Amino acid sequence: MEQNSKKEEQFSILIVDDTVENLKYLSTLLRAHGYDVRASADPEHALSVTATLKPDLILLDIKMPKIDGFTFAKRLKSQNEFRETPIIFISALDSVDDKLKAFSSGGVDYITKPFHEQEVLVRVGTHLNLYKSRGHIKELLLQQDYFIKKIMHEMNTPLSVITLNAQILERSFGAGTCIDTIKASSKILASIYNDMAYLVKKEQRKEPAEWINIVEFSSSRIAYFHEIAAIKEIKLDLEVEAEYALYICPTELERIIDNTLSNAIKYSPQNSTIEFLVGQVSKGTFIAVIDNGYGIENAEKIFDAYYQGASSNKGLGIGLATVKEICDRNSITIDLQSNKEGSRFDYYFPNTVTREL
Repeated sequence: MEQNSKKEEQFSILIVDDTVENLKYLSTLLRAHGYDVRASADPEHALSVTATLKPDLILLDIKMPKIDGFTFAKRLKSQNEFRETPIIFISALDSVDDKLKAFSSGGVDYITKPFHEQEVLVRVGTHLNLYKSRGHIKELLLQQDYFIKKIMHEMNTPLSVITLNAQILERSFGAGTCIDTIKASSKILASIYNDMAYLVKKEQRKEPAEWINIVEFSSSRIAYFHEIAAIKEIKLDLEVEAEYALYICPTELERIIDNTLSNAIKYSPQNSTIEFLVGQVSKGTFIAVIDNGYGIENAEKIFDAYYQGASSNKGLGIGLATVKEICDRNSITIDLQSNKEGSRFDYYFPNTVTREL
C-alpha cells in the first residue's frame, strides 16, 4: 500500500531485532502512540516480507544472527523501492566507528540501548515527518512535470501556426516592422518552449556529444537572435580570436548560448551592442557574452531556478538555471561580472573537450 493512501496519522513501522524483549517494548510503545507496527526477530524473514509490508520506517538492530544490521540495510537500500525508506539503527554498540558504519550503510539515525521512551518517540516522529515531506515534495514535482508537459503540448501547435503564417506574410508582402515583431516574438516563445522541453526530457535524452565548430555554431545562434535583437535596435557582434571545436551535446551548447543571449537582449537598453567573444586562455576555450545593460542585482542568485530579478521585465527564471545545470554536469566554469555599466558572462570549457581547427 502506498504512503499517500494511508491515513496521515497511521504510519507503518517494521522493527527487526533478535531480542524478544526489545521487540515487545518497542512494539508496545509505538502502538500506544498510533503507529501500525510489525516486528520480526528473524532478519532474513524480515527482508523477504518487506516488499509486502512496505514500511514507512524501519528500526533495525545491528548484532543479529544470519545477517547483521549493516548487511540488512545495504541489501534493502539496493532495491529502488526502498532507497528513501528511513532506517534507524538500534544497538548497544556506542562507538563512533559503529555509528559511522551505520550511516554509511544507509541509516538516517542511531538509538543506543537501553532505550529512553521520549528519545525513541522523538526520533521516530522526526524521521517519519521528513519521510512524509519528501513524499509530498515528489508529488509536487510530478504535478509540476505534468503541468509543464501540458503547457508544451498547448504551445506547440499555435506556435508552429504563428511561425508559418509569419513566413507566408513575409513572402507575400515583404519584410516590415509588424512581421518582424511577430517573428521575433515567436522565436522568444520557441526559446521558452525549448527550455521546458530540455527540463522535461533531459533524463530520457540520449543525444550524444560530438565535435562542434564553436564559431559556426555561435554564428548560427546569433543569426537566430538577430530579429529578436532588432526589435530593440540592438547590434550583435561576433569577435573570434581563433576557430576551435568543442566536444559537447549540441542541444546543451544551444541552451547555454541561447539563454545567455536571450538574457542579454532582454536586459539591454535600446540601440546598444552585445558582444559575443570566442577565444582561448590557459584554462581552456571560452565564449563570452558582454552587454551594456544595467547590471544584475543579487548576481549570486541569478542561476537559481525560478529566481526573478527586480526588473519589471521578468522571465520564468528557468533559462540561466538550465545553463548552470548543464555547465556543472560538463565541468564548464562560469565567470559572471556585473556592474551598473553592464554584465559579462564567460564560459570556460575544459581543455579535454577542445581542439584547434
